[in-house]
Amino acid sequence: IFHNFSTKFVRHAQEFMAMTSVRQSKQRHLWLLLIYLALVDSLLSIHPCSASIPTSLSTPGSSSSLSTSISPKTSKSKFRLRQVQLIHRHGDRTPITPMKDEEYWHGTLPEKHVLEGIAKGTALVRPEEGGGGGGHGAAGRGPFGQLTLMGLLQMIRLGEKLREELSHSTTTPESSTGINDKSPHPGHLKLFTPSEPLHPRRVSVMSTDFPRTIQSVQALLTGFFPDIDDFASTTNGEGDAPIISIDVRNTNSYLIPDPQPRQSPHQLVLEQKLSNRPHLLEREEQLKEVAKRITNQLEDYLGHGADGISFGIGEEKTTGDDGKYSKEVEMTTTKPLAWAQLSEILTCLHSRNRLPPSLTSEDVQTVSNHVAWRWFENLRNPVLAKASMWKFADRILDSMERKVRVECERVKCNGDGSKVGELIVRSNVGKEGLDVECEEEPLLCIYSAHDSTLIGMLCILQLEQPTEWPEYGSYLKIELIREEMDEDADAGTGEQTKVMNHWVRFSLNGEILRSTWLKDENGENAIMVPLEKLKEMIHLEHDMEEELESSGLGLKFRWNKGLIVESNEAQ
Repeated sequence: IFHNFSTKFVRHAQEFMAMTSVRQSKQRHLWLLLIYLALVDSLLSIHPCSASIPTSLSTPGSSSSLSTSISPKTSKSKFRLRQVQLIHRHGDRTPITPMKDEEYWHGTLPEKHVLEGIAKGTALVRPEEGGGGGGHGAAGRGPFGQLTLMGLLQMIRLGEKLREELSHSTTTPESSTGINDKSPHPGHLKLFTPSEPLHPRRVSVMSTDFPRTIQSVQALLTGFFPDIDDFASTTNGEGDAPIISIDVRNTNSYLIPDPQPRQSPHQLVLEQKLSNRPHLLEREEQLKEVAKRITNQLEDYLGHGADGISFGIGEEKTTGDDGKYSKEVEMTTTKPLAWAQLSEILTCLHSRNRLPPSLTSEDVQTVSNHVAWRWFENLRNPVLAKASMWKFADRILDSMERKVRVECERVKCNGDGSKVGELIVRSNVGKEGLDVECEEEPLLCIYSAHDSTLIGMLCILQLEQPTEWPEYGSYLKIELIREEMDEDADAGTGEQTKVMNHWVRFSLNGEILRSTWLKDENGENAIMVPLEKLKEMIHLEHDMEEELESSGLGLKFRWNKGLIVESNEAQ
């Protein structure tokens, strides 16, 4: 019933938009979408097959040298949000694995002119040599692995939510300044303020080169910038000119933990060895009959080529003992299907009430829970976490450091003569308008990616585990927060602010995630971590070795200067 209603609604809305190009009518169309979203919001917020994640996993690789007590605030200091890194999962999609009822899944996709509508005001930045996401096993083909109409609406709604969450409001005094000075830890801070208002020039966007992630972030931007036409006309002089670039250059190689091929062939070898540890094999032996039974029940639902799908940490189809991936690997019928495949198929079927009659919600939960446990159990290994996600984590750190450095350089140009650790910021920063801001790092950096990306980042950042697997549209927010204190200004120089420190805070879907590798003054996992200590943690374990004893082999891997190598190669 819901599917039929949504299809009819969007068809009528599309016809309405086609009748006129008057901007006021387009705005009325947005209000229609808002009404529609209000009706279905409760449905979109329910994910019947969300996986519960065990919380008893250890956190290997923590360093005692970093587990020091910290106190983020003095009595006179206050906090100001300076940058946000936002990593989100795409919206609802069709199964990656081909299914027989192809016509049904085609019917869940948005029509072409709807996709053209959300793409308005954006431009893809691709490598000069070309390339795309089609080479990855999780990219899908035909109608499979694609963003659905429901997923598109989810992402528009998320964009609206983030706009409200990050932009100042005239109804709250704190919101208008983006400053919090009432507690030892900052509460909710606004990123865009009257002195630095929301504008496309203050936003950067990257995405994996998959249609579903590109379309997801375009939908998010539609909700985030509902008045994009105004920006287009004032910025470029032409209303239809693209003003937000979406960078997809080589992003498939490091925005996901399981790129094809891997950043290093040693990563695949390590994945295989980790997956063959006794406690993992024992658990999978216990669930082997469950996997066989579910695979058999799905057999009549699977389309041509379903057994040739290969993706996921520890589940990649490879050839040879060197772990190298090959698209030419001979595909034979696999029973049971890989756990990642079982989970994604069941998730899509269950959310649409299309499960085989013999399968239950408990079956879906069992598979989802096991996949979540399996991913975390492998990616929590510090060497694998670094091998798969270090490049992305390093990019995020670099962006935050550049933001701090640009502000420091601006102050030096003013000739304040400030000492290291005593950065002085003048109160008129940002008042010069957009010309000054164009020289700075963006305030908001958006990355459109996958659930595996979120899991990988939680692991490399050593954050508390969420209770459930990140559902469609989930987002990890990384906040760069400046702790500052007002200084008495010299005559004629205006108000000045002394910067005490830069902190980083993490949250998933609005819920704060504490860092497990650093303690606060009360001996609890820290809510915020100093930027410098975060950098130290990310780079700390370069020379760490991991020994695996499997089948009598003692294999040692070393994380060394951004690469994973066997220990004898790193000597």
